[in-house]
Amino acid sequence: MTDPFVTPELQTQFATEGYALLSDAIPKSTLQRWQDIAAVREAEAIKCFEQGEPMAGACVVEIENAPARLLRYDNVFHTDPEALLDLLATPALLAVARDICGPLAVPMQADILFKYQHPHSLIAWHQGAPHDRSAPYLNVGIYLDDAPEGDGCLRYVPRTQHGLEDISGLTQSHGWDIPGVIEQSAQAGDILVQDMMILHGSQPKHSPGARRTIYVEYRPYDAIIRGGAQSKHWADLRLALMGAVLARANPADRPKNWEIDYPVVTHEEALELFREILACPEPPIPSVYSERPVEHPAYPIPEGFELSG
Repeated sequence: MTDPFVTPELQTQFATEGYALLSDAIPKSTLQRWQDIAAVREAEAIKCFEQGEPMAGACVVEIENAPARLLRYDNVFHTDPEALLDLLATPALLAVARDICGPLAVPMQADILFKYQHPHSLIAWHQGAPHDRSAPYLNVGIYLDDAPEGDGCLRYVPRTQHGLEDISGLTQSHGWDIPGVIEQSAQAGDILVQDMMILHGSQPKHSPGARRTIYVEYRPYDAIIRGGAQSKHWADLRLALMGAVLARANPADRPKNWEIDYPVVTHEEALELFREILACPEPPIPSVYSERPVEHPAYPIPEGFELSG
């Protein structure tokens, strides 16, 4: 690898705390490309929604006294395969796959989330995709916009990734201020890597404009097979996808000797592969939220919450 994006110190932080930030990790040209893509996909989704023809993979909601908003755009595999291959082949994401996820790492999902100025633009406390902890399972956020502290950035409870927490009890007692909680800000071009099972959430965003984040899940191929939540065929498609990513990458950035573990995929085969991935959807492992309603004066809407701008 040409750049040490994932240092030993960062690996230790991730293993201990359950999350780690890679600052200024996405090349400026790649960042701009995806900012433009997100704007185009959002405009398309809103237009289709207003015409009564919702787009597959686009979640658009109507909010009282506000324009319709796009909350998420799933499976950018089918709309922007070339750009996605280039993104996954960047040195920083290859370093995440190599040094945090490990051998036979494969990308599982690729979606864009949109967070807007509104009291309900929050993500309640939850833990993603409970699994047997025998291998890493990552959720990697690629920030297209800034997420400053105090404006609905991610909140983590470090060291909660090792098992399921009493989310109901913790939230009932503490609301957003669970003991040990930290706010993790990020800037456009940063990458935030989190263990899927860390307890996390985010308060509402109060500043104007959209905050867009691409989320890519990574997991070792062998762990997908052992877990059994998805089929071998589904996992084999992701293994081939990583082969296409390695073929796309600069040779200097490829993890050493990884080519021998992945299929050789040509450019033409990669485009067909994306079509097959979309034709064979399988549900993800669901996240875990509070088991019962929470009654807390400052949760989920924080006390004194006001929109700005």
